[in-house]
Amino acid sequence: MKRDNLFWGTALILLGMLFFLQTQGYIRNIFPFLWPLALILIGVWIMLGVFWTPTHSEEETFLVPLGAAKSARFKFSHGAGQIEITGGAPIGQALVGSSAVGMNQENRLEGDRLEVKVEAGPSFLPFLGPSQGVWRFQLTQEIPLTLIVEAGASSLNIDLQDVLASRVELNTGASSSNVTVPARGVSLLDIEAGAASVNVRVPAATAARIRVEEGVNSVHVDTNRFSRLDSGFYQSSGYETAADRAEINIEAGLGSVNVM
Repeated sequence: MKRDNLFWGTALILLGMLFFLQTQGYIRNIFPFLWPLALILIGVWIMLGVFWTPTHSEEETFLVPLGAAKSARFKFSHGAGQIEITGGAPIGQALVGSSAVGMNQENRLEGDRLEVKVEAGPSFLPFLGPSQGVWRFQLTQEIPLTLIVEAGASSLNIDLQDVLASRVELNTGASSSNVTVPARGVSLLDIEAGAASVNVRVPAATAARIRVEEGVNSVHVDTNRFSRLDSGFYQSSGYETAADRAEINIEAGLGSVNVM
């Protein structure tokens, strides 16, 4: 909240200066200056998000009960900003997440599958997003689930090591994405990204089959763990018979891909 006060205080001072210059005859009309001023203030807000050390005491959250669900499907749609998705939801809860202006959440039970949809705006604007500037979500570790994430210009940190995610879809624009695949069971990870940095971590005891589109500028795959079988195609020894394994497909534009 202190960061919000600093932002709006700066905005009012600059706007007041423009009105003062207009009344003194230095500026005929302040309106041509409002759009550049807005861009400057958004830039200041983003910089504050980098240098300001947040505390989590002010953050508001919402809960989605697990109820009688035997499986779940989560879909997150975010305009832009910082997003963190991990396991660790309390027993009996399907989802614990950041609650803020600019967010809509709905859930329903279809048979024994829980459908959860979260839509949110940018997290770096003071009038949208959580007070700490980061959308945080904790998923259940009790039932199998599907996870879909759609985001614009974002910084994504998704750690599913302890989550029973059978399918994960990630679609982003200009972004930095760090993803840890599930350690248990069989999972599929599909990533489509624009100008992006994509880092994927595979837990030590999990086998993987990896396909990376040829157009990516820089590709680094740990060939000590995942042998290169063909151009853009890597696989663990014993992948076909491994109980815990992940199939990873990455399609990215300009950017870099690291799998380790």
